[in-house]
Amino acid sequence: MMPGLGLISKRLKHLSEIPDKKETIFLDDIRKEFRKDLQHFILGETLTVKNGRPSIGKNLYRNWLFKIKTKGFDYDIKFL
Repeated sequence: MMPGLGLISKRLKHLSEIPDKKETIFLDDIRKEFRKDLQHFILGETLTVKNGRPSIGKNLYRNWLFKIKTKGFDYDIKFL
């Protein structure tokens, strides 16, 4: 069964709120279904490791969000 549009909208809204709520954005803060697209986007970029976890800067994260809004995801997203 496919999730409702409300659930999909809620998950996308959560993505856009992350840089406002978190000082450090860790890759594992992003829901699993979105990580492949984010990892593809940041390929070759410099990542920081904090507390043993890879993190990305807010500007790079916001650039990814802009890419999603203007061009969409590079991969099919399976909303479970």
